[in-house]
Amino acid sequence: MAKQTKYIIVSGGVISGIGKGIIASSTGLLLKTLGLTVTSIKIDPFLNIDAGTLSPLDHGEVFVLDDGGEVDLDLGNYERYLNVTLTRDNNITTGKIYREVIDKERRGDYLGKTVQVVPHITNAIQDWVERVGAMPTSDTGRTPDVCIVELGGTVGDIESAPFIEAMRQFQFRVGHDNFCLIHVSLVPVVGAVGEQKTKPTQASVRDLRGLGLSPDILACRSALPFEEGIREKLSMFCQVSPKQVFS
Repeated sequence: MAKQTKYIIVSGGVISGIGKGIIASSTGLLLKTLGLTVTSIKIDPFLNIDAGTLSPLDHGEVFVLDDGGEVDLDLGNYERYLNVTLTRDNNITTGKIYREVIDKERRGDYLGKTVQVVPHITNAIQDWVERVGAMPTSDTGRTPDVCIVELGGTVGDIESAPFIEAMRQFQFRVGHDNFCLIHVSLVPVVGAVGEQKTKPTQASVRDLRGLGLSPDILACRSALPFEEGIREKLSMFCQVSPKQVFS
């Protein structure tokens, strides 16, 4: 029986550029120190096929993989942190998914069915993640024990909606024991006294749960370490154990 790869999804809330890539890379590195084989996938919800035509002022520098794939710079972090060799397939974009589905429709693969976002686009996303998550990325040729999937964008974005729905379905495809969700969010410090506010994270998690996903771990970014009671407040309102709330 083939080994079941476990999946860790990293989503982001409140603002973009909150540091999902570093959380994803660091999580992978921690797992690798335990002797596990780790691979990574970055999901970018833009319509471009790849990052090669994007302005670096708009999206940051392009990282070029060994197979010539022009991808998001986060994949460069994955390769450095995990000491793996990734391919262009490790970067999923909305453009790639829609192109694949439309090509299948033109060939008649759907046998005349009405092609829709659900189930055809969401199934294509899940199939891609499952296929690439099982691809060996090291010289050992081992099937990865864990696949880290960074979900680009911010929860609530229109562009991310098909990917969020795909991950909602995916948790049942692979089983809850093989699925973990880390939500990266912001705890801003406001006012003259520097009070930390949990409402943005509460709202972000509420949006996420409304879409059918509940975080297992909260990774909160803040200018200061948690004040007394903040961790417990986030735990209570976000339905995550205090031990699973990190700052």
